[in-house]
Amino acid sequence: MPRARRIAQNVLSNWFALAATTVIAFFLSPFIVHHLGNLGYGVWVIIMSLVAYMGLLDLGLRGAVTRFVSKGSAQENHAESSQAVSGALWIRLWISSAIIVAGLILSAGFNHIFVIPVALQQPARIALLVTAVTVSMNLWCGVFAGVLVALHRYDVTSGVSIVQAVLRAAGIVFLLRSGHGILALAIWDLCTGITANAITIVFCFRIYPQLKLVFGRPDRSTLIKLWNYSFWAFLINLALQVTYYTDNLVVGAFLSPAAVTLFAIGGILIGYSRQIVSSMTSTFTPLASTFEAQGSYQNLRRLVIHGTRAALLVSLPIEVALFFRGHTFIRLWMGEQYAQPSGTVMQILLLSLVFSTANTTSAGIVYGMEKHKRIAIWGMIESVANLSLSVILVRRIGIYGVAWGTTIPSVIMEVFLWPSFICKLLAMPVRTYLWQAWVRSALSVVPFAAACAAAERFWPAHNLFIFFLQIAALLPLIPIALTLTFRQEIVTYVREWLRRRKPSAGLSHEYQTSTTTIG
Repeated sequence: MPRARRIAQNVLSNWFALAATTVIAFFLSPFIVHHLGNLGYGVWVIIMSLVAYMGLLDLGLRGAVTRFVSKGSAQENHAESSQAVSGALWIRLWISSAIIVAGLILSAGFNHIFVIPVALQQPARIALLVTAVTVSMNLWCGVFAGVLVALHRYDVTSGVSIVQAVLRAAGIVFLLRSGHGILALAIWDLCTGITANAITIVFCFRIYPQLKLVFGRPDRSTLIKLWNYSFWAFLINLALQVTYYTDNLVVGAFLSPAAVTLFAIGGILIGYSRQIVSSMTSTFTPLASTFEAQGSYQNLRRLVIHGTRAALLVSLPIEVALFFRGHTFIRLWMGEQYAQPSGTVMQILLLSLVFSTANTTSAGIVYGMEKHKRIAIWGMIESVANLSLSVILVRRIGIYGVAWGTTIPSVIMEVFLWPSFICKLLAMPVRTYLWQAWVRSALSVVPFAAACAAAERFWPAHNLFIFFLQIAALLPLIPIALTLTFRQEIVTYVREWLRRRKPSAGLSHEYQTSTTTIG
């Protein structure tokens, strides 16, 4: 299959799954909030944020599995692939056991860390333990998902995600309507996780029958190989966990579970935007590994420019619309009481999201080239600054202070460190990269941004249908501006496409003439 078509299919598979899960979550989120209440939902968010830290014990092994299986299958060295997968499964078995032990400890001390109403204390403790079991299972089975990603079978991983999201949503609606609470939600998450992981394992062995597992301690060379890649990936994951999940815990510890709900609603929309981009740029990592192995730095330079453009052109319209119209959207989506606090939190976090989006393609390339040591160090510094600023500012300006504590370190790193690093790595001028990838993409969205700001002021929306209709009416401004900004590239692409079509057309005519003569 041509490389461009494979990339497009992988991206579309991820986007289809993301669209399905996002739509489900969009309608499910207000349902959960209103049935659990601010307090119950705040406790649920704290549990999920706390347990998310247990995922750090992955130690970056999934990325290592994807890297070595991708390389082994391409070289038909299936023994190397099998060693990497077997080694990762052995390591993760012990990690999964440690997660369950950590869940027991956290469950015992949960009510001493957070101020939880008496009626929710026992369900919250058990729900935390059940969720820890779910995370441990997902972590171990995630090795098989890493194999599918290495084989570019995003269609399978996306399909499993959709099935799990549908089952999860149906169960949540039934349970909450039946009067159940957070404990029932945790148990149902465990059930859907078992189903999804079972399907993943079956498909893994069907698609890659050459995979042979050995259950036992891996040899020293395999452990060293996995560790050399995964250690720095683990530090990056640790930094990301602190950056993305500490906020809710800081709010819960210094303010209240109800305040967590106000903060989390703004964060939900940020998470959706981030997932849209990551579902596309995650497909670049195996591709970057291939280019780097071939010594094709010209292709890597094309990938970073075109990939960054694609990421920004997909994400910026969403981010712009949320920045200028986010308060209205949250008011229509969740209710009037959430519009101002959650909308302001979202606006602050969007400032960092815009710049981090611009570097997601670069991050995928750095992972693919195994040059992620420096980013791990940067990420750890950012996470410490994030946590420190959040704790300082939450005492002064509440949930807004936590949002600024996340945004300020992120913007500094994304703007001042990342561009020079990726340009030095790929031997390209920083000015060229910023103009071609960042600035021109941003210029394409300026008319849409101005229209959103004007619509928010002069064209109020009274329900979600009208809101989305307004956004749809403004969207044509993007392709118009895009055509003006990238007109030279578009003309070149069209000419190249027409040039490729001419030989096939001539061949078809020649074939028809010859068959007529024979006849």
